[in-house]
Amino acid sequence: MARTKKPPRIPQDFRAWYDRLLHMVHHSESETPAPIVTHIEQLFSPGLPHLNPSDMTLTGTEKAFNIKEADGYQNPWLHKYDELTELSVFSEAKSRCPVDALIVAVYRSLSDQGLLQNPAGIRVTLALKSPFAWGPVLHQNVPHTCIGTADYSLLFGEKDHMACHMVIIETKRRGCFPDQGQILAYMAMVQASRRSRRQTNWTVWGILTDGWAFQFYQLNMEGEWSVLSLQAKRDGWQAIASMFGSIVLHAQQACNSPLRPNLSSNQAPSSKRQPAASVAP
Repeated sequence: MARTKKPPRIPQDFRAWYDRLLHMVHHSESETPAPIVTHIEQLFSPGLPHLNPSDMTLTGTEKAFNIKEADGYQNPWLHKYDELTELSVFSEAKSRCPVDALIVAVYRSLSDQGLLQNPAGIRVTLALKSPFAWGPVLHQNVPHTCIGTADYSLLFGEKDHMACHMVIIETKRRGCFPDQGQILAYMAMVQASRRSRRQTNWTVWGILTDGWAFQFYQLNMEGEWSVLSLQAKRDGWQAIASMFGSIVLHAQQACNSPLRPNLSSNQAPSSKRQPAASVAP
């Protein structure tokens, strides 16, 4: 007797977001172009299995998205930091408490100093449980649609450029850091989406943390990733807050750059690989 194939595992938050998207498309007052409807509906096509970033290893992510670790310390922000040390087990829910406090404290400090002001009105938007999707990607030599939900996302820019510059934050139980593949997969999905739209300027950072130890990632436009590690007990919260604040300022500066290209819905992808769905802010 043939075994019944289990349906693909889809994150609940992503499924809820996708259902709302379909409702908007089919109940909009203005008619949605047929190619866009087809593009959206193909996300859950039974012909392509789904893959959660949490199931991806570092090697698998690098191979699927054609990224690699940068050689040496190519960025100034890497110079002063040591490698991460192991911590004891802690609950994931409690790990988010210091992360929430850190985000609010850094944003308030930068705002009070007038560092977030800009003539173009560019703002920082904090999104919680942000759904991400991209495909096809080859995982173990099988095409998949990569689908997942990140805990936090900081997005920079007005609506048309909202996800052009992004910081992705993923929290875990204390001392239980997973493989680097998950956070890098989220970052690589953003990069793949920007590249398909022929954008020539983007910045993507990622933060993996248990609330006490922080790994700061950067993925450059050449597909090279780098990481630095900070620990609250060893380096202090001031160092962690300063690092996070510098990322926010760098992202906003890049978003304010006059060299930043304009986005348009009719830009042709620069690759023959078509996305199953864009990264969703």
